[in-house]
Amino acid sequence: MIITNRSAARIVGLILLLAILQVAFFSQVELLGTSMWILPGCAAIFGLLGGSLIGATVGFGFGFLGDAMTDGPLGSSCLIFMAVGYLAGTYRERGDFVDRPTVVVACGLATLGANVMLGLYTVVIGFDATLSGSLVPDLILQTFYGVLLAVPLYALIHRVLRPALIRDPATRRRPVDLDHWVDEFDPPNGNGPKAFP
Repeated sequence: MIITNRSAARIVGLILLLAILQVAFFSQVELLGTSMWILPGCAAIFGLLGGSLIGATVGFGFGFLGDAMTDGPLGSSCLIFMAVGYLAGTYRERGDFVDRPTVVVACGLATLGANVMLGLYTVVIGFDATLSGSLVPDLILQTFYGVLLAVPLYALIHRVLRPALIRDPATRRRPVDLDHWVDEFDPPNGNGPKAFP
């Protein structure tokens, strides 16, 4: 991703918009008794589009705004969302192709991992919170909602950031048929031209 003043403004605008949507809409809508949590998936999407640095920075912004706009302890989500964005960006920087199944799996894992880590964090730090088996259905439902909303969120973020994205048309993986294609030009039985001594 190419960072310019215009693309940075778009990123900040998306962070504010998605954080406000989370607090004002998605956290208020309950399906089967569980609200939706889009911020971990959004941090993963930014990492998949922009790399580890963009993912970690945007993840920190999502975590800080999410804590500031709710009654949670300030800063509790920052490190978790930073890790989510960084790991997704690391996957992107390996050169692997990002397609819809990758986005869906990344958002599901991000939501699941952020829920588990945030629950452990609140217990370890000593807040008035307990972990019980009754939270497992909520955890599964929020992960399912993260998977369900992955594609529309990716489409929105990709559309807004499209001018700043870097496309590499050349694949970094060697084609499977390349070895067979090269073998066809090898001299049969070693009777081809020999190098000069």
